Amino acid sequence: MVASNFELERIRLAAARELPSGCFEDFSRLSRSLLYGPQFQWLLVDAPHEVLRRQVMAALETVLRAARMTSSSVPLSDRIADVPALEKRLVAHARTSDVVHVVGRPGWFDPARWDSFNVRRERLAAQARARLVFWLDADAIALASSGAPDLWAWRGGVYAFRAAQPYGEVPPAHAITRLAAQPTGPDSRSMAERSRRIAEIRSFLAQHPAPPDDLLAAPLDELGRLLHELGEPDAALAHWRTVELPFHRRRKDERAVAITQGQIADILQARGQLDEALRIRQDEELPVYERLGDVRSKAVTMGKIADTLQARGQLDEALRILQDEVHPVFARLGDVREKAITMGKIADILEARGQLDEALRIRRDDVLPVYERLGDVRSKAVTMGKIADILQARGQLDEALRIRQDEQLPVYERLGDVRSKAIVECKIALQLWDQPLAHRQEAQVLFWRALTALRKMGLPEADQLAQAMEQRGVPLPPG
Repeated sequence: MVASNFELERIRLAAARELPSGCFEDFSRLSRSLLYGPQFQWLLVDAPHEVLRRQVMAALETVLRAARMTSSSVPLSDRIADVPALEKRLVAHARTSDVVHVVGRPGWFDPARWDSFNVRRERLAAQARARLVFWLDADAIALASSGAPDLWAWRGGVYAFRAAQPYGEVPPAHAITRLAAQPTGPDSRSMAERSRRIAEIRSFLAQHPAPPDDLLAAPLDELGRLLHELGEPDAALAHWRTVELPFHRRRKDERAVAITQGQIADILQARGQLDEALRIRQDEELPVYERLGDVRSKAVTMGKIADTLQARGQLDEALRILQDEVHPVFARLGDVREKAITMGKIADILEARGQLDEALRIRRDDVLPVYERLGDVRSKAVTMGKIADILQARGQLDEALRIRQDEQLPVYERLGDVRSKAIVECKIALQLWDQPLAHRQEAQVLFWRALTALRKMGLPEADQLAQAMEQRGVPLPPG
Protein backbone atom coordinates (compact mmCIF):
# COMPACT_ATOMS: atom_id res chain seq x y z
CA MET A 1 0.00 0.00 0.00
CA VAL A 2 1.37 3.39 -0.97
CA ALA A 3 1.93 5.63 2.03
CA SER A 4 -0.57 8.45 2.56
CA ASN A 5 0.55 12.00 1.86
CA PHE A 6 0.97 12.64 5.59
CA GLU A 7 2.93 9.43 6.16
CA LEU A 8 5.09 10.12 3.12
CA GLU A 9 5.80 13.61 4.42
CA ARG A 10 6.66 12.18 7.84
CA ILE A 11 9.08 9.67 6.27
CA ARG A 12 10.63 12.38 4.08
CA LEU A 13 11.24 14.70 7.02
CA ALA A 14 12.50 11.83 9.20
CA ALA A 15 15.06 11.01 6.50
CA ALA A 16 16.05 14.66 6.24
CA ARG A 17 16.70 15.03 9.95
CA GLU A 18 19.05 12.02 9.95
CA LEU A 19 21.43 14.02 7.75
CA PRO A 20 23.76 16.80 8.95
CA SER A 21 21.69 19.89 9.66
CA GLY A 22 23.21 21.82 6.75
CA CYS A 23 21.68 19.27 4.37
CA PHE A 24 18.11 19.60 5.62
CA GLU A 25 16.87 22.33 3.29
CA ASP A 26 18.36 20.97 0.06
CA PHE A 27 17.31 17.41 0.87
CA SER A 28 13.78 18.65 1.51
CA ARG A 29 13.76 20.47 -1.85
CA LEU A 30 15.30 17.57 -3.80
CA SER A 31 13.05 14.89 -2.31
CA ARG A 32 9.98 17.07 -2.87
CA SER A 33 10.92 17.52 -6.55
CA LEU A 34 11.39 13.78 -7.02
CA LEU A 35 8.05 12.95 -5.37
CA TYR A 36 5.84 15.70 -6.71
CA GLY A 37 7.59 17.09 -9.76
CA PRO A 38 6.97 16.12 -13.42
CA GLN A 39 7.98 12.73 -14.78
CA PHE A 40 10.94 14.13 -16.73
CA GLN A 41 13.33 16.29 -14.75
CA TRP A 42 17.01 17.12 -14.95
CA LEU A 43 18.40 17.80 -11.49
CA LEU A 44 22.00 18.64 -10.57
CA VAL A 45 23.60 17.83 -7.22
CA ASP A 46 26.96 18.98 -5.87
CA ALA A 47 28.06 16.51 -3.16
CA PRO A 48 31.88 16.43 -3.05
CA HIS A 49 32.21 14.10 -0.04
CA GLU A 50 31.54 10.50 -1.07
CA VAL A 51 30.46 9.41 2.42
CA LEU A 52 27.90 12.19 2.61
CA ARG A 53 26.74 11.54 -0.96
CA ARG A 54 26.06 7.90 -0.15
CA GLN A 55 24.23 8.96 3.00
CA VAL A 56 22.00 11.36 1.05
CA MET A 57 21.32 8.79 -1.67
CA ALA A 58 20.36 6.20 0.95
CA ALA A 59 17.99 8.69 2.58
CA LEU A 60 16.42 9.40 -0.82
CA GLU A 61 15.99 5.68 -1.42
CA THR A 62 14.04 5.36 1.83
CA VAL A 63 11.65 8.07 0.66
CA LEU A 64 11.30 6.66 -2.84
CA ARG A 65 10.50 3.17 -1.53
CA ALA A 66 7.74 4.61 0.65
CA ALA A 67 6.27 6.24 -2.47
CA ARG A 68 6.62 2.95 -4.42
CA MET A 69 9.07 4.63 -6.81
CA THR A 70 12.04 2.79 -8.31
CA SER A 71 15.57 4.06 -8.87
CA SER A 72 18.79 2.97 -10.53
CA SER A 73 22.32 4.34 -10.95
CA VAL A 74 24.57 5.01 -13.92
CA PRO A 75 28.18 5.56 -12.82
CA LEU A 76 30.25 7.62 -15.25
CA SER A 77 33.40 5.66 -16.03
CA ASP A 78 35.61 4.65 -18.94
CA ARG A 79 32.95 2.11 -19.93
CA ILE A 80 30.81 5.04 -21.09
CA ALA A 81 32.97 6.40 -23.85
CA ASP A 82 30.93 9.41 -24.89
CA VAL A 83 27.60 11.22 -24.62
CA PRO A 84 25.78 8.99 -27.17
CA ALA A 85 26.67 5.99 -24.99
CA LEU A 86 25.42 7.83 -21.91
CA GLU A 87 22.19 8.71 -23.72
CA LYS A 88 21.56 5.04 -24.50
CA ARG A 89 22.11 4.10 -20.85
CA LEU A 90 19.73 6.79 -19.63
CA VAL A 91 16.98 5.77 -22.07
CA ALA A 92 17.36 2.11 -21.07
CA HIS A 93 17.28 2.85 -17.33
CA ALA A 94 14.31 5.20 -17.68
CA ARG A 95 12.19 2.34 -19.02
CA THR A 96 12.30 0.60 -15.63
CA SER A 97 13.16 3.37 -13.15
CA ASP A 98 11.34 6.45 -11.95
CA VAL A 99 14.62 8.01 -10.83
CA VAL A 100 18.00 7.57 -12.52
CA HIS A 101 21.09 8.68 -10.60
CA VAL A 102 24.08 9.62 -12.75
CA VAL A 103 27.14 9.54 -10.50
CA GLY A 104 29.82 11.64 -12.11
CA ARG A 105 33.57 11.19 -12.23
CA PRO A 106 35.57 14.42 -11.98
CA GLY A 107 36.55 15.59 -15.45
CA TRP A 108 34.16 13.35 -17.40
CA PHE A 109 31.99 16.27 -18.47
CA ASP A 110 34.12 18.73 -20.44
CA PRO A 111 32.81 21.58 -22.64
CA ALA A 112 32.61 19.34 -25.72
CA ARG A 113 30.56 16.69 -23.93
CA TRP A 114 28.21 19.29 -22.47
CA ASP A 115 27.69 20.68 -25.98
CA SER A 116 26.94 17.17 -27.25
CA PHE A 117 24.53 16.60 -24.35
CA ASN A 118 22.85 19.95 -25.05
CA VAL A 119 21.91 19.09 -28.65
CA ARG A 120 20.31 15.82 -27.46
CA ARG A 121 18.09 17.44 -24.84
CA GLU A 122 14.76 17.21 -26.71
CA ARG A 123 15.25 13.60 -27.73
CA LEU A 124 16.38 12.75 -24.20
CA ALA A 125 13.31 14.42 -22.69
CA ALA A 126 11.06 12.43 -25.04
CA GLN A 127 12.72 9.04 -24.61
CA ALA A 128 14.10 9.10 -21.04
CA ARG A 129 10.90 9.84 -19.13
CA ALA A 130 12.41 9.80 -15.64
CA ARG A 131 13.88 12.08 -13.00
CA LEU A 132 17.54 12.30 -14.01
CA VAL A 133 19.68 13.23 -11.00
CA PHE A 134 23.26 14.15 -11.94
CA TRP A 135 25.68 13.93 -9.00
CA LEU A 136 28.59 16.05 -10.22
CA ASP A 137 31.38 18.21 -8.85
CA ALA A 138 31.07 21.98 -8.71
CA ASP A 139 33.31 22.50 -11.77
CA ALA A 140 31.19 20.21 -13.95
CA ILE A 141 28.01 21.99 -12.84
CA ALA A 142 29.57 25.37 -13.61
CA LEU A 143 30.57 24.12 -17.09
CA ALA A 144 26.99 22.95 -17.72
CA SER A 145 25.63 26.47 -17.38
CA SER A 146 27.87 27.66 -20.22
CA GLY A 147 28.40 24.48 -22.24
CA ALA A 148 24.73 23.41 -22.34
CA PRO A 149 22.77 26.68 -22.09
CA ASP A 150 19.53 25.34 -23.53
CA LEU A 151 19.54 22.26 -21.33
CA TRP A 152 20.55 24.45 -18.36
CA ALA A 153 17.35 26.42 -18.84
CA TRP A 154 15.47 23.13 -18.36
CA ARG A 155 17.10 22.27 -15.03
CA GLY A 156 14.66 21.35 -12.29
CA GLY A 157 17.01 22.46 -9.54
CA VAL A 158 20.60 22.64 -8.34
CA TYR A 159 21.36 21.25 -4.88
CA ALA A 160 24.45 21.13 -2.69
CA PHE A 161 25.26 18.75 0.17
CA ARG A 162 28.28 19.63 2.25
CA ALA A 163 29.16 18.69 5.79
CA ALA A 164 29.33 21.55 8.27
CA GLN A 165 32.96 20.54 8.74
CA PRO A 166 35.20 17.86 7.17
CA TYR A 167 34.37 14.35 8.34
CA GLY A 168 36.38 13.22 11.33
CA GLU A 169 37.32 16.70 12.50
CA VAL A 170 36.27 17.98 15.92
CA PRO A 171 36.12 21.74 16.49
CA PRO A 172 38.44 23.19 19.11
CA ALA A 173 36.93 23.91 22.51
CA HIS A 174 36.91 27.67 21.96
CA ALA A 175 34.78 27.18 18.81
CA ILE A 176 31.87 25.53 20.65
CA THR A 177 28.85 27.81 20.63
CA ARG A 178 25.55 27.45 22.42
CA LEU A 179 22.73 26.00 20.34
CA ALA A 180 19.85 28.42 19.88
CA ALA A 181 17.26 27.99 22.61
CA GLN A 182 13.96 26.20 22.01
CA PRO A 183 10.79 28.31 21.98
CA THR A 184 9.10 29.05 25.27
CA GLY A 185 5.41 28.44 25.89
CA PRO A 186 3.19 26.20 23.73
CA ASP A 187 5.18 24.67 20.86
CA SER A 188 3.26 25.33 17.64
CA ARG A 189 6.14 24.57 15.27
CA SER A 190 5.17 22.55 12.20
CA MET A 191 6.34 18.99 11.52
CA ALA A 192 8.93 20.36 9.08
CA GLU A 193 10.20 22.90 11.62
CA ARG A 194 10.45 20.26 14.35
CA SER A 195 12.26 17.89 12.00
CA ARG A 196 14.70 20.64 11.06
CA ARG A 197 15.30 21.28 14.75
CA ILE A 198 16.08 17.59 15.37
CA ALA A 199 18.64 17.74 12.56
CA GLU A 200 20.20 20.85 14.13
CA ILE A 201 20.46 19.20 17.55
CA ARG A 202 21.91 15.97 16.16
CA SER A 203 24.41 17.93 14.11
CA PHE A 204 25.40 19.93 17.20
CA LEU A 205 25.90 16.74 19.21
CA ALA A 206 27.91 15.09 16.42
CA GLN A 207 30.16 18.11 16.01
CA HIS A 208 30.62 18.60 19.75
CA PRO A 209 31.08 15.12 21.26
CA ALA A 210 32.07 16.49 24.67
CA PRO A 211 30.65 19.98 25.16
CA PRO A 212 30.32 21.56 28.60
CA ASP A 213 27.35 20.17 30.50
CA ASP A 214 25.58 23.53 30.60
CA LEU A 215 25.51 23.54 26.76
CA LEU A 216 24.28 19.95 26.58
CA ALA A 217 21.35 19.79 29.00
CA ALA A 218 18.79 21.81 27.01
CA PRO A 219 19.46 20.17 23.60
CA LEU A 220 19.20 16.68 25.11
CA ASP A 221 15.89 17.53 26.75
CA GLU A 222 14.46 19.05 23.59
CA LEU A 223 15.61 16.15 21.40
CA GLY A 224 13.76 13.54 23.45
CA ARG A 225 10.60 15.61 23.55
CA LEU A 226 10.63 16.24 19.79
CA LEU A 227 11.16 12.55 19.00
CA HIS A 228 8.18 11.69 21.20
CA GLU A 229 5.95 14.35 19.66
CA LEU A 230 6.82 13.28 16.10
CA GLY A 231 5.64 9.71 16.72
CA GLU A 232 8.96 8.00 17.46
CA PRO A 233 8.35 6.61 20.97
CA ASP A 234 11.02 3.91 20.68
CA ALA A 235 13.66 6.48 19.78
CA ALA A 236 12.47 8.83 22.54
CA LEU A 237 12.47 6.03 25.13
CA ALA A 238 15.97 4.92 24.13
CA HIS A 239 17.18 8.52 24.29
CA TRP A 240 15.75 9.11 27.75
CA ARG A 241 16.97 5.80 29.15
CA THR A 242 20.44 5.54 27.62
CA VAL A 243 21.47 9.16 27.07
CA GLU A 244 19.57 11.68 29.14
CA LEU A 245 19.02 9.71 32.36
CA PRO A 246 22.74 8.79 32.73
CA PHE A 247 23.68 12.38 31.89
CA HIS A 248 21.52 13.84 34.68
CA ARG A 249 22.63 11.15 37.15
CA ARG A 250 26.26 11.93 36.44
CA ARG A 251 25.55 15.58 37.18
CA LYS A 252 23.65 14.57 40.35
CA ASP A 253 20.68 16.66 39.17
CA GLU A 254 17.89 14.82 40.97
CA ARG A 255 15.16 17.11 39.67
CA ALA A 256 16.19 16.51 36.04
CA VAL A 257 16.35 12.77 36.76
CA ALA A 258 12.78 12.88 38.11
CA ILE A 259 11.53 14.81 35.06
CA THR A 260 13.14 12.28 32.71
CA GLN A 261 11.65 9.40 34.68
CA GLY A 262 8.26 11.06 34.28
CA GLN A 263 8.74 11.25 30.51
CA ILE A 264 9.56 7.54 30.45
CA ALA A 265 6.41 6.87 32.47
CA ASP A 266 4.37 8.84 29.90
CA ILE A 267 5.36 6.39 27.15
CA LEU A 268 4.86 3.33 29.35
CA GLN A 269 1.37 4.53 30.28
CA ALA A 270 0.51 5.20 26.62
CA ARG A 271 1.55 1.60 25.90
CA GLY A 272 -0.66 0.21 28.64
CA GLN A 273 2.12 -0.57 31.13
CA LEU A 274 0.14 1.10 33.89
CA ASP A 275 1.68 -0.63 36.93
CA GLU A 276 5.24 0.35 35.97
CA ALA A 277 4.18 3.88 35.05
CA LEU A 278 2.47 4.24 38.44
CA ARG A 279 5.50 2.83 40.27
CA ILE A 280 7.81 5.35 38.59
CA ARG A 281 5.58 8.28 39.48
CA GLN A 282 5.08 7.21 43.09
CA ASP A 283 8.63 5.96 43.81
CA GLU A 284 10.94 7.89 41.44
CA GLU A 285 9.21 11.25 40.88
CA LEU A 286 6.99 12.20 43.78
CA PRO A 287 9.57 11.80 46.59
CA VAL A 288 12.02 14.06 44.74
CA TYR A 289 9.56 16.93 44.38
CA GLU A 290 8.43 16.53 48.00
CA ARG A 291 12.04 16.64 49.18
CA LEU A 292 12.76 19.73 47.05
CA GLY A 293 9.58 21.48 48.16
CA ASP A 294 8.51 21.83 44.51
CA VAL A 295 4.74 22.05 45.00
CA ARG A 296 3.96 22.70 41.34
CA SER A 297 5.87 19.65 40.02
CA LYS A 298 4.35 17.56 42.79
CA ALA A 299 0.86 18.63 41.70
CA VAL A 300 1.65 17.86 38.04
CA THR A 301 2.83 14.38 39.07
CA MET A 302 -0.27 13.82 41.20
CA GLY A 303 -2.32 14.70 38.11
CA LYS A 304 -0.42 12.04 36.13
CA ILE A 305 -1.05 9.52 38.92
CA ALA A 306 -4.75 10.35 38.66
CA ASP A 307 -4.52 9.64 34.91
CA THR A 308 -3.13 6.18 35.62
CA LEU A 309 -5.76 5.46 38.26
CA GLN A 310 -8.48 6.51 35.82
CA ALA A 311 -7.03 4.19 33.16
CA ARG A 312 -7.22 1.38 35.75
CA GLY A 313 -10.88 2.15 36.40
CA GLN A 314 -10.34 3.77 39.82
CA LEU A 315 -12.48 6.79 38.95
CA ASP A 316 -13.42 7.86 42.50
CA GLU A 317 -9.83 8.01 43.73
CA ALA A 318 -8.67 9.75 40.54
CA LEU A 319 -11.38 12.38 40.91
CA ARG A 320 -10.56 12.90 44.60
CA ILE A 321 -6.89 13.53 43.80
CA LEU A 322 -7.72 16.02 41.06
CA GLN A 323 -10.26 17.95 43.10
CA ASP A 324 -8.49 17.88 46.49
CA GLU A 325 -4.75 17.68 45.75
CA VAL A 326 -4.16 19.10 42.28
CA HIS A 327 -6.70 21.78 41.35
CA PRO A 328 -6.31 23.79 44.61
CA VAL A 329 -2.52 24.00 44.12
CA PHE A 330 -2.74 25.44 40.61
CA ALA A 331 -5.53 27.80 41.66
CA ARG A 332 -3.33 29.08 44.49
CA LEU A 333 -0.30 29.40 42.19
CA GLY A 334 -2.32 31.21 39.52
CA ASP A 335 -1.18 28.67 36.90
CA VAL A 336 -4.05 29.01 34.43
CA ARG A 337 -2.75 26.42 31.98
CA GLU A 338 -2.26 23.62 34.51
CA LYS A 339 -5.60 24.55 36.07
CA ALA A 340 -7.25 24.12 32.66
CA ILE A 341 -5.49 20.77 32.17
CA THR A 342 -6.81 19.61 35.55
CA MET A 343 -10.34 20.75 34.75
CA GLY A 344 -10.14 18.79 31.50
CA LYS A 345 -9.16 15.65 33.43
CA ILE A 346 -12.07 16.17 35.80
CA ALA A 347 -14.34 16.44 32.75
CA ASP A 348 -12.92 13.15 31.44
CA ILE A 349 -13.98 11.36 34.63
CA LEU A 350 -17.41 13.00 34.65
CA GLU A 351 -17.91 11.87 31.06
CA ALA A 352 -16.89 8.32 31.99
CA ARG A 353 -19.55 8.46 34.71
CA GLY A 354 -22.19 9.55 32.22
CA GLN A 355 -22.38 13.19 33.39
CA LEU A 356 -22.16 14.49 29.82
CA ASP A 357 -23.75 17.91 30.32
CA GLU A 358 -21.35 18.93 33.08
CA ALA A 359 -18.35 17.52 31.22
CA LEU A 360 -19.34 19.51 28.11
CA ARG A 361 -19.86 22.69 30.14
CA ILE A 362 -16.41 22.40 31.73
CA ARG A 363 -14.68 21.90 28.39
CA ARG A 364 -16.49 24.77 26.71
CA ASP A 365 -16.42 27.26 29.59
CA ASP A 366 -13.36 26.41 31.72
CA VAL A 367 -10.88 24.73 29.37
CA LEU A 368 -11.25 25.84 25.74
CA PRO A 369 -11.06 29.62 26.39
CA VAL A 370 -7.77 29.19 28.26
CA TYR A 371 -6.04 27.38 25.39
CA GLU A 372 -7.41 29.90 22.89
CA ARG A 373 -6.04 32.74 24.99
CA LEU A 374 -2.64 31.03 25.33
CA GLY A 375 -2.41 30.20 21.63
CA ASP A 376 -1.97 26.50 22.45
CA VAL A 377 -3.25 25.02 19.20
CA ARG A 378 -2.57 21.40 20.12
CA SER A 379 -4.37 21.53 23.47
CA LYS A 380 -7.26 23.34 21.80
CA ALA A 381 -7.50 20.54 19.21
CA VAL A 382 -7.46 17.90 21.96
CA THR A 383 -10.27 19.72 23.78
CA MET A 384 -12.32 20.06 20.60
CA GLY A 385 -11.96 16.31 20.15
CA LYS A 386 -13.30 15.68 23.66
CA ILE A 387 -16.24 17.97 22.85
CA ALA A 388 -16.83 15.96 19.65
CA ASP A 389 -16.90 12.74 21.72
CA ILE A 390 -19.75 14.10 23.84
CA LEU A 391 -21.64 15.46 20.83
CA GLN A 392 -21.41 12.06 19.17
CA ALA A 393 -22.66 10.35 22.35
CA ARG A 394 -25.63 12.76 22.31
CA GLY A 395 -26.43 11.93 18.69
CA GLN A 396 -25.04 15.15 17.12
CA LEU A 397 -23.06 13.13 14.58
CA ASP A 398 -22.63 15.74 11.84
CA GLU A 399 -21.13 18.33 14.18
CA ALA A 400 -18.86 15.74 15.81
CA LEU A 401 -17.58 14.68 12.37
CA ARG A 402 -17.07 18.29 11.29
CA ILE A 403 -14.97 19.04 14.37
CA ARG A 404 -12.74 16.02 13.80
CA GLN A 405 -12.25 16.68 10.11
CA ASP A 406 -11.92 20.47 10.22
CA GLU A 407 -10.60 21.41 13.67
CA GLN A 408 -8.52 18.43 14.78
CA LEU A 409 -7.02 16.54 11.86
CA PRO A 410 -5.39 19.56 10.13
CA VAL A 411 -3.76 20.62 13.42
CA TYR A 412 -2.22 17.22 14.12
CA GLU A 413 -1.03 16.93 10.52
CA ARG A 414 0.72 20.29 10.68
CA LEU A 415 2.31 19.49 14.05
CA GLY A 416 3.34 15.99 12.98
CA ASP A 417 1.51 14.42 15.93
CA VAL A 418 1.29 10.88 14.53
CA ARG A 419 -0.48 9.28 17.52
CA SER A 420 -3.20 11.94 17.82
CA LYS A 421 -3.76 11.96 14.08
CA ALA A 422 -4.17 8.17 14.00
CA ILE A 423 -6.69 8.21 16.85
CA VAL A 424 -8.75 10.96 15.19
CA GLU A 425 -8.68 9.07 11.87
CA CYS A 426 -9.89 6.00 13.74
CA LYS A 427 -12.85 7.92 15.19
CA ILE A 428 -13.69 9.43 11.80
CA ALA A 429 -13.54 5.98 10.19
CA LEU A 430 -15.87 4.51 12.82
CA GLN A 431 -18.38 7.27 12.13
CA LEU A 432 -18.13 6.94 8.34
CA TRP A 433 -18.46 3.15 8.45
CA ASP A 434 -21.78 3.43 10.27
CA GLN A 435 -23.13 5.81 7.62
CA PRO A 436 -24.44 4.88 4.13
CA LEU A 437 -22.35 2.44 2.11
CA ALA A 438 -20.92 5.21 -0.10
CA HIS A 439 -18.57 6.22 2.74
CA ARG A 440 -17.16 2.76 3.44
CA GLN A 441 -14.22 2.88 1.03
CA GLU A 442 -13.06 6.15 2.57
CA ALA A 443 -13.54 4.64 6.03
CA GLN A 444 -11.44 1.58 5.16
CA VAL A 445 -8.56 3.78 3.98
CA LEU A 446 -8.66 5.66 7.29
CA PHE A 447 -8.91 2.40 9.28
CA TRP A 448 -5.83 0.96 7.59
CA ARG A 449 -3.86 4.17 7.92
CA ALA A 450 -4.66 4.52 11.62
CA LEU A 451 -4.01 0.86 12.43
CA THR A 452 -0.64 0.91 10.65
CA ALA A 453 0.47 4.00 12.57
CA LEU A 454 -0.70 2.69 15.97
CA ARG A 455 0.98 -0.69 15.39
CA LYS A 456 4.22 1.00 14.44
CA MET A 457 4.22 2.92 17.73
CA GLY A 458 3.39 -0.20 19.75
CA LEU A 459 0.27 1.37 21.29
CA PRO A 460 -2.57 -0.67 22.84
CA GLU A 461 -5.07 1.30 20.78
CA ALA A 462 -3.89 -0.81 17.81
CA ASP A 463 -5.43 -3.99 19.27
CA GLN A 464 -8.59 -2.11 20.23
CA LEU A 465 -8.94 -0.73 16.70
CA ALA A 466 -8.28 -4.15 15.10
CA GLN A 467 -11.01 -5.64 17.28
CA ALA A 468 -13.46 -2.87 16.33
CA MET A 469 -12.67 -3.45 12.64
CA GLU A 470 -13.23 -7.20 12.91
CA GLN A 471 -16.57 -6.61 14.66
CA ARG A 472 -17.68 -4.45 11.73
CA GLY A 473 -16.34 -6.79 9.06
CA VAL A 474 -13.60 -4.38 7.95
CA PRO A 475 -10.70 -6.34 6.40
CA LEU A 476 -7.39 -5.88 8.18
CA PRO A 477 -4.40 -4.51 6.20
CA PRO A 478 -1.74 -7.03 5.14
CA GLY A 479 1.03 -7.54 7.67
